[in-house]
Amino acid sequence: MADWVHCNGCFSCPPSKDLKFMLTSCGHIFCSKCHNHPAKPCKICKSKCSVTPLRPNMNPEVQIFFMDPVDVAAKLHKQLLKVLDFQRAQRKRLTAYRMQKIRKSAGESGGLQKEIQRLSTENKQLRAMLSENRRRPDSRASPVTHMDTAAALSPLGNARPRYSNSFAQALGSRITPPPSVFQTPGSSPSPRSLDECKRSVEYNSRRSYNRDSGGAASR
Repeated sequence: MADWVHCNGCFSCPPSKDLKFMLTSCGHIFCSKCHNHPAKPCKICKSKCSVTPLRPNMNPEVQIFFMDPVDVAAKLHKQLLKVLDFQRAQRKRLTAYRMQKIRKSAGESGGLQKEIQRLSTENKQLRAMLSENRRRPDSRASPVTHMDTAAALSPLGNARPRYSNSFAQALGSRITPPPSVFQTPGSSPSPRSLDECKRSVEYNSRRSYNRDSGGAASR
């Protein structure tokens, strides 16, 4: 036992054959002569206390107070290293898991970003195609041609039917206008102009329409 151990009442020091030493819960050391009853209050601080006999197989929590500080430091150092190693391993494991989770999230985020860019590009292309189709003229017959045909065939067509120049030129060479309309008797026929051809086509078209209308009414 350490050389500084003594009874705080009579200052007796161990080892002694007749005396036994004990440690109180309030932190004082007494011999069996000064503290001879467990329920007796502390002789120094006068407080109620419990006692622990001083012997080689004491509780480690009590025994550490009677060890050499160097031995205590070495023991605590080893224990401290074990604590540090344990905490470092646990921290490393948790950090590795979090880093793996972050990398996985970053990969998924990159894939989603690429998908968003692809869809955005496709949307722009579709919008451009739609805009181009709206600006493109209709490949079918133009509305003007339909209007001209409707006006020519309409039973209410008081207005003069319109024909294109190529259509009038094609028909002008085959249709001969009535002499009473386009030339005077005894005069020689003159070359037909474009307007004369148009008037000739209109005249014959009206005659044909009136004839067809009269036949349908008689039937």
